[in-house]
Amino acid sequence: MLAVLLGVVPARLYVMMLGVAGMAVGGVRMMRGLLVIAGLVMLGGLPMVLRRMLMVLGRLLVMLHALMLAHISLPV
Repeated sequence: MLAVLLGVVPARLYVMMLGVAGMAVGGVRMMRGLLVIAGLVMLGGLPMVLRRMLMVLGRLLVMLHALMLAHISLPV
């Protein structure tokens, strides 16, 4: 299986590099524009990801606070 992976993955990379080498100058400009659009879409999703992370951290703090209150209120 390893021999198959080592043979197939570099072969795909070689085919892709041949395709890039044969690309016209106009195609490179088009690809640059598509990459800019993809970057803007990713940056647009960044606030949502940060909001979700803050929500998870806030819930973790609430859980830890409740755990500490339960621990303190236990009779010794």
